[in-house]
Amino acid sequence: MPRVVHVIAVGMNKERIMNSLKMSGYPIQKTYLVLPKEKNYEEVAEEIEKALSVLVEIDKIYIDETDVFGSAIKMLQNLKKEKDEGNQIYINATDAPRTLMISCYVTAQLVNGNMYVALPRYEKGKEVGVSKIVEIPVPPLKKIGEDKLNILKAIYKHGKEVDSINSLIKLIEGKLEKQKAYMAQRAKMSYHLKGLEGDGLIEMRREGKNVRITLTPLGEAFCTIN
Repeated sequence: MPRVVHVIAVGMNKERIMNSLKMSGYPIQKTYLVLPKEKNYEEVAEEIEKALSVLVEIDKIYIDETDVFGSAIKMLQNLKKEKDEGNQIYINATDAPRTLMISCYVTAQLVNGNMYVALPRYEKGKEVGVSKIVEIPVPPLKKIGEDKLNILKAIYKHGKEVDSINSLIKLIEGKLEKQKAYMAQRAKMSYHLKGLEGDGLIEMRREGKNVRITLTPLGEAFCTIN
């Protein structure tokens, strides 16, 4: 049976996070706490874990908050099984540091999840709770066809880059003996690569007579979850 999973970005305000969970009204069966590897964040995470562990299963995901796509990839690596199992994923970015907020948004797009934040309520200039929950609309990424997805996966499995279009053709199709078949495949490959570069999923740069093809951070994130 599908579960409801919450991904909580841990900042420095434990009470704001706890209030956001209470006020959201969303069910919760599993929680991932996302936090930088620093003592102050760890202390807040431990307080949240202590409060929630009697109710739900909790895992921690450690990230570098200055690495936007690296943080997203770390989350995606943990959430792939949740997505594959059909679980509903909520990403709570209420107390996320600015860069982690962007990572949360990228992650929500790639897992087709829901993202929300709680707006704080103030009285006489002092935060006294949560005023309301705001759901952040997350448009899905452009769908990638099977041929393009196979290209991305081949590059990903080959160390995230290949040294030429010919090498990429061999990875996907094997060696093509007939010149006509090879030329048709090369034309098709070049067409798809141009589209993937336009979508920001790969980068191509010329090296002599060849073109080196490298996954961008977004391309790597896409491959992590697909």
